[in-house]
Order: sequence, then C-alpha cells, then structure tokens
Amino acid sequence: MTHVANIRRNTLAALLGATMLTAIPVAAQQAPATPAPTVTPALPAPNPATPTVATPANPSQTTAADPQSQPEAAEQPTADIVVTGFKQSYADAIRSKRSEIAITDGISSDGLGRFPDLNVGEALQRVPGVQINREAEGRNATINLRGLPGEYARLTLNGVAFAEPVLTEAAPLGAFNADIFSAIVIDKSPLANAQSGGLSGNVDLQIAPALSRKEGGFVKGAMEYNQLGDKFAPAGTVGYNHLFSDSFAIFGVLAYKKENFRRDTVQFNSYSAFSAAQAQANASTLGSYYSRSAACPSCTGSNGTAGVLYNSQLRQYARLNNGDLYTGAAGAEWKPNAQTRIGVTGFYTDRKLPKTNQYFSILSNNDASFVTPTSTPVKLADGRYVVTDYDFTNPDARMSTRRLALRQKAWGINGKAEWSDDAWRVSTILTASKANNQSEETSLDFDRLQTASGNGASGTIRTGAGEIGDLFYSLAPNPIVSSMVSNGWYWGGVADPTQYYNSPTAAGRTQRLQLTGTQSYAQTDLLAYQWDVERSFEDSVLSGIQAGFRFEHNKFTSEGYRTQAFGIQTQNIDGTFLEAAPVVGDFFGGKAGTTSPNWQSARLDYAFDKLKPVTVFPGGALSPLGFNIRYNDSNYALYNFTNQTDIAAGYGQIKYEVTVAGVRIRGNGGVRYEYARNKIDALDRISLTSTIGSPADFRTNTYSRTYGKLLPSFIAVADISSKLLMRGAAYRTYVRPQPRQFTPSTIVGNPVNGVYSVTLGNPDLKPYDSTSLDLSLEYYNRPNGIISLAGFQKRIKGLIATVNDPRLLCPADSTALGLGLLTVNGDRCESNQIYTGGAVPTPFIVAATGFLNQDNPITVRGLEFNLQQSLDFLPGVLSHLGGGFNYAFTDISGKASNGTAATLPGVSRHNANVIGYYETTSYGLRLVYNVRSNYDLASAGTLTGAARQVRSRGQLDLSASYNVSEAISLSFDAYNLTNALRIEYEGDERLIRRADYDGRTFTVTARATF
Repeated sequence: MTHVANIRRNTLAALLGATMLTAIPVAAQQAPATPAPTVTPALPAPNPATPTVATPANPSQTTAADPQSQPEAAEQPTADIVVTGFKQSYADAIRSKRSEIAITDGISSDGLGRFPDLNVGEALQRVPGVQINREAEGRNATINLRGLPGEYARLTLNGVAFAEPVLTEAAPLGAFNADIFSAIVIDKSPLANAQSGGLSGNVDLQIAPALSRKEGGFVKGAMEYNQLGDKFAPAGTVGYNHLFSDSFAIFGVLAYKKENFRRDTVQFNSYSAFSAAQAQANASTLGSYYSRSAACPSCTGSNGTAGVLYNSQLRQYARLNNGDLYTGAAGAEWKPNAQTRIGVTGFYTDRKLPKTNQYFSILSNNDASFVTPTSTPVKLADGRYVVTDYDFTNPDARMSTRRLALRQKAWGINGKAEWSDDAWRVSTILTASKANNQSEETSLDFDRLQTASGNGASGTIRTGAGEIGDLFYSLAPNPIVSSMVSNGWYWGGVADPTQYYNSPTAAGRTQRLQLTGTQSYAQTDLLAYQWDVERSFEDSVLSGIQAGFRFEHNKFTSEGYRTQAFGIQTQNIDGTFLEAAPVVGDFFGGKAGTTSPNWQSARLDYAFDKLKPVTVFPGGALSPLGFNIRYNDSNYALYNFTNQTDIAAGYGQIKYEVTVAGVRIRGNGGVRYEYARNKIDALDRISLTSTIGSPADFRTNTYSRTYGKLLPSFIAVADISSKLLMRGAAYRTYVRPQPRQFTPSTIVGNPVNGVYSVTLGNPDLKPYDSTSLDLSLEYYNRPNGIISLAGFQKRIKGLIATVNDPRLLCPADSTALGLGLLTVNGDRCESNQIYTGGAVPTPFIVAATGFLNQDNPITVRGLEFNLQQSLDFLPGVLSHLGGGFNYAFTDISGKASNGTAATLPGVSRHNANVIGYYETTSYGLRLVYNVRSNYDLASAGTLTGAARQVRSRGQLDLSASYNVSEAISLSFDAYNLTNALRIEYEGDERLIRRADYDGRTFTVTARATF
C-alpha cells in the first residue's frame, strides 16, 4: 500500500493550499497519512511556510496508510504531484472527501486568509450546515451547527479538547486569529474515538506539526477599513519553519490585529397599549378600535376591540469596539527513528477590548396621555393594531454612556508521542490549557424625568412600519439633559441604590443620575491525558481494532457582580461631564431615515476619575472596578460558583472492509463509555439584609454527583460505482449544559406572609443526550466536480426548561438553604418550620422557580446539498471559471415543557452559499453570496414583549488576488458589499423591534515568503 500512501500525502499537500509549489519528494515531507477534511479551497498565494499536510482531525486515527479509507479509483502508480494553483487544490479537496470515512467538512488555512471573511466564524459559515450568529455586537463569531446553537458543539485543538474562553454562550471564534491555523475541520458524525461533548459535531482547530511544514518563512501586513465611522485597523503576521534535519523541526507564528469597528442600532424597545380613557381623548383616531365604555363613551369598536399599540420606548445605540488581538502558535517535532514521533504544539491568544464604548439615547413615553396619534392604526398579521406615527410631550429622556471592557484569553499545549509500524500504532497525548473570558460594564446615565406638570420636552416619532429608511425621530430642546443641578445630588436609598436625584423628595425630582454596572468573569482550566492503540490487519474483513483511554479534568470558575451608586463623589460633577455623542454626525450611515441629533454622552474617563474614590457601603465591599456591590441583585447572587468535572473515558472500535454483490463496503463500529464525577461549590443566598443585601446573606454549599454515558457508534461507506458513493452513520452523543446559562446557585428571599420566594439553582442538571442518524450520497461526476446530498436526524432528550411546579421543585433536605425539611402537600411545597404571624400557626410555604431537564424530546432534521465544479473543460478563458453552491435545510419538531411547539433560537430553516471564481496563475477574483431565512430569537435583556424574529438577510463579499511574483502577492477583500442590515421584528415585520447596521469593510493585504 506504499504507493497509495504516497499519493495521499501529496493530495493533502494540495489540500491545505500549498500553492505554486515545486515538486517535493514524498520522503522529505514526513507527513502523517491521515486524510484531511474536505476543504473550501482558496485563491493561490506562494507561501513556503504553509504546512504541506493537515493535522489529523482526530489524533486517535491511524497515521499509517489506512486501506479502508482508500477508494479503488485512487490506486495509481507512485508519482510526485506538482501543485499549480487553486483548481488543483479544489480537485484534491473533492478526492479527499471521497476517501474519508467520517462525515466531515472544513476549510484550509489559505481558505481563511483568502476568503472574504473577517474571522474564523465568518469563514466557517461557507460550510454546509453552519450559520454565524450576528446578534453578537462585538464580532464574537459564534456559530450554529446543524440546526443547534453553538454551545451544542465541541471545540477541539488538533482533535483533543482544550479550555474554551466561554462566558455565557458558545466559545467566541473571534477570539482567535485564523493565521495560526492550518485547517479547521467540522466532524459532523463524531464516532467512538472522537472527543465527546459535541452533540451537533466537533469543530477542530488544526495547527500542523513541525515536520509536516516546509522550510521557510512568511510575513503579512494588512490594513482594514470600516466604512461606518471611518475606522482603520492594521494587522500583521510573521511565521517561520525550520527543519534542522529530516527528523527534527520547529515552527512559530505570531499574529497581531487591531480591532476598530462600530455597530449602530435602532431599538424599538417596547410597545404599550393606549387605555380606554386615552382612546376617548383621541377618539377620531382610536375610537373605532375600543369597545364603548364609561371611560370611552365615543368608542365604537367597529374595527376591533383589542386596543392599539404604540412604540413606548425608542433607543438610538452605537457601539465602538476598540482593542487588540494577539495570537501565536509554536511547536517542535522530533523523529528519532522511522517508527517514532515526539512533538509539542501550543497556542496563545489574547483579545483585549478595554475601552469599548456604548452610547445610548433612550426615549420613554410610558404614559400614553402625553402621546397624540397622527396615523391610522395598522392591522398586524396576528390581529393586533399599532399606531406607527405620533407626537409626544413630557417624555422621560435618558442619555446613557457605558464602558464595556472585554477580554477573551486562552492558551493550550499538546504534547504527543507516537510509535507505529506496518501493524501497530501506539500514541499518547498530554494536554494543559487555561482560558478566561471577562466582561466589565459600567454605565453612567443622565435623565430628564417625566413630571406631573410637564418637563418642557416634545417631539415626533414615525417608526416607518418596518421600513427603517422611513424612520423619523425629533426631540427638543437640545441638549435634552444636563449634568448640572442647583441643589446637589441625593442618593435614592437602599430601595433605589443605583440612582441620584436633584431633590430629596419625589415631587421635586426633575433630573436623575444613575451609575451601575455588571462585571462577569469566567475561567476554565483543563488537564487531560489520553492514549490510543491500534492493530491493523491485511487481507481480512476485519481491517483493524482500536482502543483508547482518556482522563480529563475540567474546572469552570464563575464570578459575577452588580454595582450600585452609593459613595460616589457627586460633589465633583460639573458641566463638562457631558458632550455631544461622537456618533451623531454619521449615525447608521444615514440609512435610518431621520434620527435625532439631540444626543449627549458622558466623558467616561474624566467622569470616573472625578467620581472616585468610592465610600464603602456599611457592611459591604467594592467590586473589582471599585464600586459598591449590590448583593440583592441576581448578577451577584447567581454567578459565584465553581463547577468541576473529572471524566474517565474508554473506547473500543473495529474497522472492517467487505465486498457485497460487487460493492465495496468499509467503515467502523465501536462504543465509548464515560464516567463523570461532578462537584459544585455554589454561593447561595439564604437571606436578605436591609433590601440591598450584605456578604452575611450568603453561604457556600457543596454538591456532588456522578453519572455515566454509553455512546455506541457505527458508520459504513459503500463505493456503489466509480463515481457514486454512499455513507451511513448512527451514533449517540451528549453535551453538558453551559454552566452560566443554568447557574447552580440559589436565591432565598425573606419570607412574606409565611411564603419564601426562591430561585432554585439545580446542581443536578443532567447532560443532553442525542441519538443521531446520518446518510450521504455523493456523485463525483468528473475529476474536478461533486454533487452531494446529505440528510441527518438528531433526537435530543433532556433539554432544560424553566418550571415553577412545587411538586418538582421541593428538595426534601433544604436545611443548607435555611428552609428546613420540605415536603409536597397537594400543590404546595411546605417546610417543617412554622409561620406564627397568621391567625393560626402554619408551615412556611416555599414558592420556587428553577431549571429542570424536561422529558419531552425534540427532533432536529436536516438536508445539506453541495455542488462544486471547476469549468476547466471549457475552451479558452472560460476554463478559468469555477464555483459552487450549497444549501442547508433544518427542521425542528417536538414540544416544549409548556406544550408549545419546540424552537431553538438563532437557527434558520434555510441557508445557502453561492461561490463563483475566475482564476489564472497570476490573478484571481471570487464572489461569495450568503443568504439565510428568517429565524426566531428569545426575548432577552431589558427588551419587553413577545419572542422576536430576525428578517432573512443576504450578504455579498468579494476577494481579489494578484501574484506579483513567486514570493509576493497582493489581495483586496470587500465584506458586505450589499450593505445589508439586520432587522428584528415581533410576529409581523411592521412591528419592528431592532435594526442593526455594520456597513461595509475593506481590507488590503500584502504577503511575502522567504
């Protein structure tokens, strides 16, 4: 089989985009023979530092030539393949997909550099079944995979788990600079030897080992221009690989990227209904939508009786992201003899955005008596009515300026040793990794308050009924708020601790100052050891047996704080605290109709210096940012805990190959068992002191449990003909809940009339389980083309729901929470502690809400179509054309715990990519269009109302490249040429809730190799 392995190694060299290469002897490449994933190839750029092979997607796969993974058509005489450009790389990617056993997709390092993509997540959305989440305002680049949110996938490095920089959602791929990776592989059907925890699949970040890289170095410089805000951001990468001999090599890559970009948003934050009395006051406009009553004798109800909504809070919002991303990778590899390899590979990334500023202009018209409708109500699809245009007086106007300091950091080291010969392979891997993710937000707000006699402010709002370009918003007088008061600032007290007012009495208050903030911190520590052994057989139905063991220690540490305003130095506040918001002149790029320029913002650095040092609240303490902690807030009470899981896992699998009725069938089957020991230390609040709380209200409780998971898997690949191939897989997987999404901490409120209100943390939440079926049909119509159709089904059990049923939330022994012993009595949860404040003594009642694994399963089904063609069979200039099209369909069925139809927020039913290119040996041009259908979002944050939807969106990107010489190339990338917006709405697009604008981005890049 030596000649097969030689061809395979050269195929992988092309696959990773080692373009414009001269022929390299196979023996000198020293490459593992594990097939690389299917990649979306890139425009060529000469780069001797590009690795010649992919790191295996799973380190437990064989590194000897695997006979079962070779299609019969690949049997050719040994030959050195000269890679000459993009089309050859495209063809080799298709051949690799055919030879692979598992169902995988991916992109190569050149694909990341050459795709018109801002980050790893943007690049991965080109892969069938991947959708990027654009809800993230800071280019975090989290993704959905196969119809499931990003936290259902497992992120790995060279096939093994590492500490991911997670906070409350999936790992942000924007925390990594793509330049350090050789390839990124999505394993859509993880089998027994794969890392567990990827219910939707495993996303493997691959860094090629030192001996698989060519001698030489490269340097890259780039300048990014963001049209919105006229922002520039430089970037640079340098790397070098040195082969001391055929048996020892080292490499290093260091990348820097400045982050300097902006997003503008208009939020229609809440809608309220006019009352009957207000309808009477506006009878000519509203009377026909209300029933006649004493409050509205002029109402007729002729058009409806459900009332009329209006937009009661409008926000203009801009976020300016500014920071730096440092990423590096290095490694060494030694081959003391032909059978043995010893290597180490590590990475480090640090994304710091310490002064991201958020500017809000918030207008609230909660009292409809000061609102005058100026348009006829519009009937929505669900039967409700809404007034889109109105004039107002006496609004509550708030100018909020927020400092958001973000940091996402991770490092990891893999040490690997492997020995193999023609029959055996033994490998071991040691992993050490740590990650941090922190978010520190502090808000400083100044308000003009709504008053009984009026506050002198007025204006007009026309929402545009879903057309953001028709928005009109005016507000007077300008400036609407001031930082100056005549008689000083007065603290709101323990019941209102974040606010100061210009009067000690409610009747005299016309101005308000608010200072508050949320600080969130998460750290993940991981240590792991793994070994694998494999025995291969020739001329046998049983082609191999593989087994392995893994121990993994995972510890997640969470901290959270919410701050209040007590103790700030208000006497230092002066008239220079406020200035015109810096985004007024070009807000939303002029695409949001007429927005209000009456927008002030605080000079945060100056203000924070003036407001500190802070006086400590009696019995309290200061947060890491130096403000008083608000202990009664759930951001403190729920998010201080550690969650440690130790996993011992073992697996075994067999590989087989058989011919049935002339059809070659190959694959493997196996089983993995994992035993987990989980320990949680939670800071539970068992009482509340003086409304605002104190550290004495909390107690650390420890919870322990164990569980086991049996994960069988089977896959078969049938070579039906020389052009037609079919794959089928069945497997079980699971994923543990994200710790901060479902916190284990408990909040016990002070009893009121014999009833304890409890937010019950659940340290016993179980992982989600999935039974999956995959089927793929692939037609290789010509050497450089493929037409494939894949289908999948995942039946998921144990999803988590919020419940308040006392029969389910009544833990028997709750003495650690200060509640005593609890029992269920009918529909009540009662304590053995007695309430004596009523007419007769009665047991205290515990009214709890919390999280539980629900019994109702959901089923996710999908289809993925992929077409890739190179038109090199056409004559003349047409032979330089090529491209592809892929489409993914996702469907979710089942019932939620409340009986409603199941939904997974953030997932579109339809997603498609169209890619076209024209390429010669000197230059290339690529256009990529991505479109996804509308999808659901859950209501979140301070936005009020029902769940929302996001309008379908399409985006066109462009990439151009010119090879100046064999060593120098230039490229130009343009993102979002269509200037697409992101629009949220509630049920009907005319009931608009949010519009986001990012604008266009352009990048110019120069690369040189040496």
